[in-house]
Amino acid sequence: MLNSRDVYNIATALNLTHNQVVNMYCDRYIGSDSRIPVLRLKPQGANRVCPLLKNGRCSVHMLKPTVCATFPIGRIFKSENTPAELGLGSPDEVAYFNNGATCGSSKKKQTVRSWLESFGIPTNDHFFFMWNKTAFKLIKIISQYEGKEGITDKAMNTMWNAIFSAFYFDYETSKEFYPQFESNVAKLMSFFVNLSIVSYPQ
Repeated sequence: MLNSRDVYNIATALNLTHNQVVNMYCDRYIGSDSRIPVLRLKPQGANRVCPLLKNGRCSVHMLKPTVCATFPIGRIFKSENTPAELGLGSPDEVAYFNNGATCGSSKKKQTVRSWLESFGIPTNDHFFFMWNKTAFKLIKIISQYEGKEGITDKAMNTMWNAIFSAFYFDYETSKEFYPQFESNVAKLMSFFVNLSIVSYPQ
């Protein structure tokens, strides 16, 4: 699964536009549970390997997607807007856990902090907070629209396309990532406010 920063990093590493990254390397769809747009790397070939692997090596190693860079470390986050049924920790809490990888050497040990920071991911990752908080808000927003009487398929597609654009497309690699992300999220939330059909969490 990819987040906004992942697509930006891949585009930067390969000197591509965001549209090219999505079209060449990704599957996009509406999450079956979240009902918001999801982007993932599209497995290729009979062995279903990552499309970013070239001759068995990652072609974007130092800017690889977060889920790859953090492995075998996993992390979960819960905000006050997290659906309770997901059963995640306390509000605004990030928890790290070991996925129990069996590959690699056990001779060298690293702290979580040093492992993350070797890939430019801070332990106190503000983007990670904002990405998850925004996603949880959007889950609640879409749940209020989808299936509501009078909401057409065209209207839903317009909303989903707005989320796709804000999350994955409207970025320039010649500019810093995070200010663009903040701006895109602000525009996206204004878009939903201006619809004025249902309320949504602030």
